[in-house]
Amino acid sequence: MEATHGPERGAYIWGRSMHNIRIERLWCDVTRGFGRKWSNFFLSLEFSAGLRPDLDAHIWLLHHLFLAAINQDAADWTRTWNEHKIRFDNERTRSPRDMFFFGMIENGLRGFDSDPDASRDDDDIEDLDTYGIDWEELHNADIMAHHAEHNDDQELGPDALENPFSNVGPHQLSHVDVQEPLCPFTPEQVAGLDAHLALNLHSQSRNMNSRRSV
Repeated sequence: MEATHGPERGAYIWGRSMHNIRIERLWCDVTRGFGRKWSNFFLSLEFSAGLRPDLDAHIWLLHHLFLAAINQDAADWTRTWNEHKIRFDNERTRSPRDMFFFGMIENGLRGFDSDPDASRDDDDIEDLDTYGIDWEELHNADIMAHHAEHNDDQELGPDALENPFSNVGPHQLSHVDVQEPLCPFTPEQVAGLDAHLALNLHSQSRNMNSRRSV
């Protein structure tokens, strides 16, 4: 972001995720909506059904069996969230989709320009250290508990711990190398597996007990 759009523009906010507590709230909603269901499902397979996450073949099988179902849950949740009504003081209730659509009509199209040297009309951000913080949600115990459970503040160094609004960049950026698990079967064997699964009465069910049977 900074390499493309230049430094000191707020394109990337260093520090803890409370700098954009709205995203933490969204992750909290995602976890409640469908994320925890899948997490518990995979843990149950690990505890009592022989799943070994250290085996590449097992990870491949999880992807093959359930990745499309997870994506479907994510799409359904997104569609529901975009249509849900939000109450505003002294205004009618509006959905995120409604606000996005009429916001473009009222304010014009906005987005990242592919040309980094193109003229910009971005609003000046006076205080990056507190930019993006929703102070009301910051005091929401459920959201902050979710944040504490899924974030490790130790990675940010002592400055971030002393000052929770510090905008000092970390010593190094986190890197997660996600490699696609190798399929242990030939294409013919995968086709045979899919043909066998198609005969399973539970193969199209969205019930988690049925998925466990699969």
